[in-house]
Amino acid sequence: MNSIERKEKRYLRRKNKRLEKNISRSNLYGNINTAFCFHKVMYYADLCCKGVSFKRSTQNFKLHLFTTIATTCRNIKENKYKVSNTYQFIIHERGKIRVIDAPYIKDRLVHKVLSNEIINPIYLPHFIYDNGASVINKGFHFSMKRVKEKLRTWYRRYGYYGYICLVDFSKFFPNCSHDVIRSIHKRYILNSYTRKVIEDYLFIKPGLSLGCEIAQKEALMLPNILDHYIANKYPIVRFMDDSFFIVKNKEEASSILEEYEKLASSLKIIINKKKTKIIPITEYFTFCKWKYKLLDDIILCIPCKDTLYRERRKLRKMIRLSLLNSEIYTTYVSFLAYLSIGNSYRYCLVLKNIYSFVKL
Repeated sequence: MNSIERKEKRYLRRKNKRLEKNISRSNLYGNINTAFCFHKVMYYADLCCKGVSFKRSTQNFKLHLFTTIATTCRNIKENKYKVSNTYQFIIHERGKIRVIDAPYIKDRLVHKVLSNEIINPIYLPHFIYDNGASVINKGFHFSMKRVKEKLRTWYRRYGYYGYICLVDFSKFFPNCSHDVIRSIHKRYILNSYTRKVIEDYLFIKPGLSLGCEIAQKEALMLPNILDHYIANKYPIVRFMDDSFFIVKNKEEASSILEEYEKLASSLKIIINKKKTKIIPITEYFTFCKWKYKLLDDIILCIPCKDTLYRERRKLRKMIRLSLLNSEIYTTYVSFLAYLSIGNSYRYCLVLKNIYSFVKL
């Protein structure tokens, strides 16, 4: 037996082990009857009401809580459920207008159960460690720390020799392919009825809906192959549709991006050419609205000026309109906490000077 045959056998053993783990995970967590138990659904019903108890719909939901939970469990198990439409509202997030398709509280309850009892336990073991969005005990601060750690580790090994690749997906949620997501479900969720329930609540419009909890998990899983393709060779950090990785030279970076685009097109993911860049490691680069700069063993982290200007205009307008001091203080403290996670001492002073005009 030569080395090629031994490698092939080792690969087949690893592949069979992964397949066995997928089957056992799917059998353990992918059953609707075990997920939709009354006590489990009751726990997620309490989570649905947290922070929105002032709404009339939430209060009506609480009045008939036990009946609603029992009916939901029975209808899901007996295939008698009906998915209701979502309601739309528009938010302005970091200067962008986003249309949110939010489910009503009865459907949101089902989303929470499907997400936490079925999708999370099956999907999470397949994510790379540096995938920080919508993952338990991770988040934006985790991704910021990982970016700094990757830069620091790279500098200690290679110094200033390297290039940073920034990748962004174009209209990620609206362009998510239902066919690709169905193929992922067939691979990891073996129970056909469980797949049907998830897809009925997920595919309510073309693409995926912003504001739907299970859509967040599917959006994380969709480019997972791309993450593993890069993570096998280079340090990478991904936060939803923004990715950052480091390579040794520019030619290698351009060839990697070409292969990356081919893989993305096979998943029907559109790469945003304007925001996808190759930058020398010695220059400033922007990742998730923060600017990073490698200075020897120190990583400089500064917020983008657009964010600062927008928040300062907002605070000045609130002061000019003479809103309640408590509302102005909440906005001021929240943005100050956001600035404090980076190197933004000067910007914090400017913000404090603006807030000093408020008469407490």
